[in-house]
Amino acid sequence: MSVPQVSLPSRPQAPRRSHAATRIGCLTVVLTLAAIAWNSTSTRGTNTAALFTANKQVIDTVRQAFPGAKSAYETLPKVLKALKPYGVKPQNTIYGSSVCSDELNNMKGQLTTLMADYFGPVFPMGGLGGVPFVGKTGFGAFSGHVPNGGHVFIMYGPHIGFSPSGDAAKFLRSGQANVSSACGALTAAYNQLNAGGVSDDPQDTQQSWIRKKLAPHMAAIRTSSDPMVAVVVKFYKEIEKEMLDIVHTNFGEGNLVLLGGIQINMPIPTPAYFLPLHFTVRSANSGPIDLISAFA
Repeated sequence: MSVPQVSLPSRPQAPRRSHAATRIGCLTVVLTLAAIAWNSTSTRGTNTAALFTANKQVIDTVRQAFPGAKSAYETLPKVLKALKPYGVKPQNTIYGSSVCSDELNNMKGQLTTLMADYFGPVFPMGGLGGVPFVGKTGFGAFSGHVPNGGHVFIMYGPHIGFSPSGDAAKFLRSGQANVSSACGALTAAYNQLNAGGVSDDPQDTQQSWIRKKLAPHMAAIRTSSDPMVAVVVKFYKEIEKEMLDIVHTNFGEGNLVLLGGIQINMPIPTPAYFLPLHFTVRSANSGPIDLISAFA
């Protein structure tokens, strides 16, 4: 026995939000809540464990070592505001990051992950130390994925961890009783060079590259007040040189955005910090425009 078909009156449908719009809305809520919690802990000195427990001693140490460093949650809105006139949006932009392979850089609250939450899937460009070891071929492949008329956004730079007691280049990882190095590759290169160097190893080419680039800076690093802070500052310039050598604007009509700096892994659960050192936008028709004042 067949069942008669009944036509029901159609109901007006609410406009559907795109995945990008939903992602932007969720991220805005998270950033707003984080800012509220952060402001309450930093300006009033209260201990609000709702989202973060601010470690004031470590924060003061980081700000002294890296003047101009800001919470990742403070940094992202400044980046997006500066890019608004250039039409850089999740729908028309691909995101690449050249940061160290250390899993710390993929933890929630790091600037790299906040960027991925906003822009979507990331093209990993970095190897040990944050060096863009994908090279020209990797950038060519990455930029070839850009939406028609769209933009390329790249965040790059080394990282450094801080222990709960404020020791630079140390991090207490989840599940471990003792601190370990962060960045481990840069710390190892510094120690290897101090010990007289290590022969190049064809099965360890990335670390060999790091030692080669760090070696000319060792005299200045050894005399600095905090050698490990000096290591990451000096090595940032080597990463930037490499990045500028491999990128180009031949991928289309859109912009190439470069955000360079030092990613600072703060002891859990203190918010991650970031020291912006380079922020430019350029295209095939326009030379680099400096946007670093966005962080002033």
